[in-house]
Amino acid sequence: MPLTALALVMAAAAFHTGWNLIVKQVEEKQVFTWWALLVGALLYLPLLATSVPIPRGIWPYAISSALVEAAYFIALIRAYEHGDFSLVYPIARGAAPALLAVWATLFLGESPQPAGMAGLTVLLVGLVMVGGAHWWTQRHMATMSMSGVGAALGVALCISIYSAIDGAAVQLMAPASYTVLVFGMTTVCITPVILAGYGWRPIIAVVRTHCIRILLVGILMLLAYMLVLQAYAIARVSYVGALREVSIVLAALTGWWWLKEDFGGVRTLGAVLIFIGMLVIAVAG
Repeated sequence: MPLTALALVMAAAAFHTGWNLIVKQVEEKQVFTWWALLVGALLYLPLLATSVPIPRGIWPYAISSALVEAAYFIALIRAYEHGDFSLVYPIARGAAPALLAVWATLFLGESPQPAGMAGLTVLLVGLVMVGGAHWWTQRHMATMSMSGVGAALGVALCISIYSAIDGAAVQLMAPASYTVLVFGMTTVCITPVILAGYGWRPIIAVVRTHCIRILLVGILMLLAYMLVLQAYAIARVSYVGALREVSIVLAALTGWWWLKEDFGGVRTLGAVLIFIGMLVIAVAG
């Protein structure tokens, strides 16, 4: 992999972990994320001018991706409302490649190589370790809530879908301008949900309280995805897709050290196994 692509991927992983950590710590996560999407789309809007006129063939990709991205953000916020950062993030990011591998086998007739199966096994062991730590912390509760795990798996499903869509779309449109287009349309899709669910008063209160954080997340959110799409253009997609998930390890460590979440060591080890499994799948699978 070219060093430039490696640098892009590592930066994207750090930025992605950073904005997710900020979202996890705020109260009104749905409204906060909507503001961040809106601010980010407006800040990067000039980049869209570089692709005017917008290619006609991009619209099916952009619309589909925006709808899935909207579902992704709603599921992500629900997951963070019901689960630890070091639980939700590794499961959400780690289960997506596993889902893709299953789909490729079932619907595309692809037969995984032995190395690919080994990598998938390591990945699944890591997911079990991360989820198992959550189960252990909940075992004494009368009603064990697994909604955080369920929502995280929903996030993984969305990731696997929009990643496939966007991987094809950047062949038709520049990654930066495509990112702005999709995130802008995602904001439009989410807006009615936010207005109906909260009303203007809480929305204004959130932006007054968290204006700096909203600005930071808006910048990091779009920038992280732009960097990944740019890396796709100069390196093998399988390598980029695997390496970007080093953010799983960063998230587990952050949840353990920064947020003081329980079973951080076990979850971090599980996150490392998830990352190793994805790396094996990408390189040898």
